[in-house]
Amino acid sequence: MNKLPKNSPLFLLIAVIFFANQNVLAQNIGRPLYKVLTLSGEKQGAKDVAQDHGISGVWQKLQKLTTTASVLHTQAHPDDEHADLLTYLSRGKGVRTALLALNRGESGGNVLGGESFDQLGLLRTEEFLLAGSYYGLDDLYFTKLADYGFSKRVEEAYEKWGKQNVLAEMVRVIRINKPLVIVSRFHGTTRDGHGNHQAAGEISQLAFTMAADPAAFPEQISKEGLRPWKVLKLYRGGIRPAEHWNVQLNSGEFSPWLGDTYKNFSLLGYSLHRSQNGGHRNEVYGPSLQYYERMKSEVNSDEKENTFFDGIDTTLPGIFKITRETAPTGVATLLSEITAEITKAVNAYEPQNPTAILPFLTNGLSKTREAIALSTDQRDAVFMLQIKERQFTDAINSALGIHMEAMAVPIGTKEKRNFYEPQPTMGFAVAGQPFKVETILVNNSSAVIEPKSIKLIGGGNWKIEQAIQDLKPLQKNEKVEMAFTVTVADNTPFSQPYFSRQSIQESQYQIKDSENENLPWSASPLQMSASYIVNNQLIEIQMPVQVRQANLPYGYDKYSLKVAPAIGVKLLPRSGIIPKNSKVKMVDAKVELVNNFDGPISGNLALKTPAGWKVQPLNTPFSFTKSGEKANYSFKVSLPTIDEKAYQMQAIATANGKAYTEGYDLISHRDNDQALQYHPAVASIKGIDVNVVPGISIGYVMGVGDEVPQGLEQLGAKVQLLTASDLSTGKLEQFDVIMIGTRAYAVRQDLNTYNQRLLNYAKNGGHLLVLFQTPEFVPERMAPYTAQLPGNSEEISEENSPVKILNPAHPVLNFPNKITLVDFDSWVEQRGSKFFSTWDTAYVPIISTNDIGQAPQSGGWLMAKYGKGNYTYCAYAFHRQLPYAVDGAYRILANLISYGKK
Repeated sequence: MNKLPKNSPLFLLIAVIFFANQNVLAQNIGRPLYKVLTLSGEKQGAKDVAQDHGISGVWQKLQKLTTTASVLHTQAHPDDEHADLLTYLSRGKGVRTALLALNRGESGGNVLGGESFDQLGLLRTEEFLLAGSYYGLDDLYFTKLADYGFSKRVEEAYEKWGKQNVLAEMVRVIRINKPLVIVSRFHGTTRDGHGNHQAAGEISQLAFTMAADPAAFPEQISKEGLRPWKVLKLYRGGIRPAEHWNVQLNSGEFSPWLGDTYKNFSLLGYSLHRSQNGGHRNEVYGPSLQYYERMKSEVNSDEKENTFFDGIDTTLPGIFKITRETAPTGVATLLSEITAEITKAVNAYEPQNPTAILPFLTNGLSKTREAIALSTDQRDAVFMLQIKERQFTDAINSALGIHMEAMAVPIGTKEKRNFYEPQPTMGFAVAGQPFKVETILVNNSSAVIEPKSIKLIGGGNWKIEQAIQDLKPLQKNEKVEMAFTVTVADNTPFSQPYFSRQSIQESQYQIKDSENENLPWSASPLQMSASYIVNNQLIEIQMPVQVRQANLPYGYDKYSLKVAPAIGVKLLPRSGIIPKNSKVKMVDAKVELVNNFDGPISGNLALKTPAGWKVQPLNTPFSFTKSGEKANYSFKVSLPTIDEKAYQMQAIATANGKAYTEGYDLISHRDNDQALQYHPAVASIKGIDVNVVPGISIGYVMGVGDEVPQGLEQLGAKVQLLTASDLSTGKLEQFDVIMIGTRAYAVRQDLNTYNQRLLNYAKNGGHLLVLFQTPEFVPERMAPYTAQLPGNSEEISEENSPVKILNPAHPVLNFPNKITLVDFDSWVEQRGSKFFSTWDTAYVPIISTNDIGQAPQSGGWLMAKYGKGNYTYCAYAFHRQLPYAVDGAYRILANLISYGKK
């Protein structure tokens, strides 16, 4: 097709329509489209899936064009989803798919490392995004509600969150995404088990109706610019074959463009919830049937349906039937013509020549833009048309094989590099310090494209030196490369979540940036935007600027660019205790400095403490020569006295006339983008009335990662983390106590291998203390006496559950501290998990407790004599309590490690 002259009337009309549509997007639609289709199109970096590119990617994008069908799948936590449902609908049927999780799973377990609570929520968010890229998910949403831990009652969920809050959050997401169908993962009844699950199922049924009611949560309409939206059908999953169902779905079908069944491809994505499942992946061959029950419907449907969309007109000409708006003159004809162009594209699709469908795609895009321009008063129809416009541009980019990349590199990086040279790497961007961004745009098709602009978009007053653009048409396999010099503005906020809370006791986050509310993250601080014309249609692509970091010998990892302070300051312990009765009251404060400044920087580090505390040294100099360096410093802090209250001390690093008083935890795991959680460099030190036998030596077998060893050291014990070598040949008898950390039997094969040595240690006079374990721990084989730890073992989720002392005369409750019911006050998140269900009479239960409606459980703390020594199984959640300086937990732990020393 001949190129359209820039000064022709038709070209100017197209440009006017295109940019007018962008104004419609911001003004007339009533809500920002950037909260929809946030995961579709060109996936970047860690979320890149091969099946989204090439001929497979083109075909799937064509399927998206053929329908207006859309689904919102609702659930409680990351990893609750019916992954095969989403994959089958999106990748198999072209359905626009969205998923809403009530929380980010902050209080779940973690088999990957030491992240817990809010850090774990950030990790699970990244895992969810990666999993969703395999499902073909178009959108992922969260509420501002925080996971407070396992609960057995939906009433507890509403007590923590507020039922109206949950309902408002789900209604908002429905009004943002405008799905035709909702599929609830859960029933909304007690059969869902977890109270959060019950809430997700019940609220889905209520939100279905309320989202269409303008009187429901009117502030979403008046202040947020949203509009009521009538969902047409509601289903719930988890239906058994013998129960009543309306839709049967077979995700075991083989997909030629995925090279596997939808079920197996979804299970690959689902296995990426690694912090929860450790990467386990099952495979299923043959039929895999799922059943769904229709709960509510606004359309007429048969009892047994072929799809969720029976009775709904999901064709383009059916848009105005769905929105109940009047089609402007000429729009109905345009919609029929658009449908004809899509049909031609599907019929003309050739794997060996994807570009052959380009004329039909650009014709369809042109007519879609015309329909949008004519429908500015039909706001819901405009929303659906703009979805189609975006899907057209995605299909065009895919058919052309467009490749775009923007990589941040240090300012001195050579533009021309030898192929065998190491690639330039970069950490974080720092305010006031320039760096380069190297961009590339490649046309991999036989069609000619005409680049119009390549630019960077930064926030606030970023200084971006645009290269002089001499953009020429790109033929097959031609590229345009450009470099930009960028300086971050001084007032640029650090890259961190838009949501935060002061304490894990808070049940919902505070939102700092409402523009990104309900999305996984805030928008990237620096974006590359490129536009080009093909067949007279202007196409725009946007992607985050990335950095490259070495992970040798496995190559390089790519992450989205983050803004961080020049000096990060981390003070440990963040929360500590000092026994009131200890003769020497001292804190070993450790400060880690991280340098993000690209070049030499030096300064001084000091601690600010309460009056009367003595710090050695008073301050210490530091210096760095390059970005990425770290240094650790120790301070001895002595106290004349301490009371039963919290005291604070602060670390302050001063460099170049600026004080740095906060640091961050970097959450970075394989295949995920990085996330940063910031915290002030402040430690809270608390005096506790606790006694402990002096000089206790403890060997600790770390499991998935916890802060129990630090808590033991604060009690005055000497702690050694035991390696595989220690377990196999070490002198175990040197330890007064050997503790097996949380879930260690699940992640430490060496522990399983040498478990008998530990039992022999106890039998010969030691004390083997096992903290809570998952069913990988089989007490019939791994403990001295028989017991049962079933897969559905009991847990006590309510942190204020009533406690009964079963054996008040037992020595462990009386030395060196008298343990009473007061010691179970003010616990956080939970009592404990994975209690024994039955046990040999050699075990002595110490206490019992229970959640509301649960029978008393006494299998959470069991002690037994074993030969000359002792064996203890204690599934109470010390790993949750110690980081938050819970007095009673420290006192109980002090008695456990002192047991037998009187």
